[in-house]
Amino acid sequence: MIALAALLSLLPSTQAAPQDPVRPTGVAWQRSLADALAVQQATGLPLLIAVNMDGEVFNERFAGDTYKDPKFVESTRGYVCVVASPDRHTERDHDALGRRIECPRFPGCTCSEHIQIEPLLFERYFGGNRNAPRHVGVSTDGKILFDRFLDASMQTAIDAIARHRGTPKAEAAAVPLSLDALFARRDAASRRALEQRFLAADAATRRSLLAMAPKATNEPFELLRMALRDADDSTCAVAAAALAKLATKDTQADVENALARVDDGEVRAALVARLAEWGRDDPAAARLAAHLTPTKERVPLPAPWSGPWRAPAFAGGDRGSIEAELDRCEAFLRTTPNDDPTRLGLAIAQAAFADVLVQEGGRGIDFWFEDSRRNATRVQNTTLQNEAHALLAHVAYMTNDAETAARSTTLAQAPAPGARQPDPWLASRLLELMMLSTVNGVYADADSARRRILRAEIDRVDGALDLLLQRGRPTEQPALAGIGLLEFAGLRRDARVRLGQLVAALPGSAAAHERWRTRLLADLGPEAMRAHYARFVAAAADKPTAEWFAGYAALLAGEQHTRDQRTDVALSAYGEAVDRFARCTGDDEQLVDSAHHFAVLALAGRAHLRFAAGDAAGAVADLLRAAELRPASLDETDGLLRKPRAIAGRIARDLAAKGDAELAARLQPMLP
Repeated sequence: MIALAALLSLLPSTQAAPQDPVRPTGVAWQRSLADALAVQQATGLPLLIAVNMDGEVFNERFAGDTYKDPKFVESTRGYVCVVASPDRHTERDHDALGRRIECPRFPGCTCSEHIQIEPLLFERYFGGNRNAPRHVGVSTDGKILFDRFLDASMQTAIDAIARHRGTPKAEAAAVPLSLDALFARRDAASRRALEQRFLAADAATRRSLLAMAPKATNEPFELLRMALRDADDSTCAVAAAALAKLATKDTQADVENALARVDDGEVRAALVARLAEWGRDDPAAARLAAHLTPTKERVPLPAPWSGPWRAPAFAGGDRGSIEAELDRCEAFLRTTPNDDPTRLGLAIAQAAFADVLVQEGGRGIDFWFEDSRRNATRVQNTTLQNEAHALLAHVAYMTNDAETAARSTTLAQAPAPGARQPDPWLASRLLELMMLSTVNGVYADADSARRRILRAEIDRVDGALDLLLQRGRPTEQPALAGIGLLEFAGLRRDARVRLGQLVAALPGSAAAHERWRTRLLADLGPEAMRAHYARFVAAAADKPTAEWFAGYAALLAGEQHTRDQRTDVALSAYGEAVDRFARCTGDDEQLVDSAHHFAVLALAGRAHLRFAAGDAAGAVADLLRAAELRPASLDETDGLLRKPRAIAGRIARDLAAKGDAELAARLQPMLP
């Protein structure tokens, strides 16, 4: 059963939409100081440094008017230009496909670029003073040609810029056509041309282009960043191989992103080798490299918990089979009260029944746990002590006795010659406690854990997860805690795989799905997330619930594509969400109601895109269908902070303004 209130909280925050990577019509800002200096040496032009900030009159006039004025822009063609500004004007520098989101105030560079360049410029050119607006001209030999700030008139700086401009050479200003030249030049226009060529190419051409990247001399990391987000795994692998050869310490985040996705062992080894190389001076990189290097021999989990488990006495959380085991054990003990294996079996069944009551919200939970504890303590057989301690640990954990739980967990792992194969339910519970103990030990001193190598802890947790997911029925919270440790250690790919396995084991767990979606979106992107959920539905036994989760994933994909201005794919994702939510039928009224709610958001999101694309009739049809499906959701907010009723209002007003009164009138019942 899925709670609507809980699911509403899963909506993501809004993000700014990207701009198309077209060449700026204003000042040709370079992306970095290193690029600008290289271009300056290649062209012989002086460097123009502009410093700007938000909210002051002259700064606003320079940014909003002067930098766009054709006459001023023409003056700047005699310079290599960079801009520094401490203010952010977009929330993101790249969209979900790795494409640049250029700053709307300073087109040509991203917000991070004009923010990060300022300290470098300050150290080199500003003489210890920070002022804005400011314009500095620097010759190729580093001589300051002018430094204009605190002037009474903006014209003083404008005149200085015009007076000291150089004369660009036509061949230097032209964007080259050959790939060899595009992989060598560092000017922003050439970088942009290379990236546009990649975006326009098919998969095979993209891979051919990327095969040239390892020999590049201009550090084409923006190109590789897009390629690493490519939907084609082979293209991504080629980009990752190039990154392994070109990567610098500044691109560690890209290396980590590649490792989160790429499966090729040789490429992964090369990327990890880069991390290890940086790790000679950076402990954090060394730590991550150690975590990503598989151990030759994993330390085995203690016996008998890692060995083959015996046939189950009852089926996991099935109440009927547990009750049957309770009856069997109680009947046998009435005639043979000193039989330790049967008494332990009774204690295990009592604890399992208490767990069922916890899930169902039943009564008498404490009494069932106490009966289990009492029967476990009566077991005297030495070969059963590991199991008895494991059961006592679980009971203590479930009754909030942390000290006893920790002590009993340790005792359950003690060497026990002759110990029998444990019950699968009990083995699963102990593995979870072992995992939680390891995780809690790491987090108890997280600062220290971030500085040391956690290889033993990783092996221990991943080994427990492996057994739980292969043989048992994991419990949501301990399994997520163990997977969280993998993420904490930087093992994003491993965590994503485990989350997929956990969702398969617990297909109705909202928490497991939320974590899986997050990893899929971050590591693979929205379209890969949709593909994974399509496979999840195909394998699911409970189709309506599986369709709900796949529909929600498609809704999130539609919102992400809308942010990224990918209208065609967004329409497809929204349509998939609507269709999947429509298949959420059955007796679960809460599931059906929540499906209707999110279908309303998907219909409104699709209507917004349809109207913008010129399909007014389709947009109105979607909105009317949404109003009929669940009127209460018309005033709820989606992941882009929009409300269906507000979308309807904007469309109705636009229709009326365009003279389409008939369509506008159809939306009137939805309006306030």
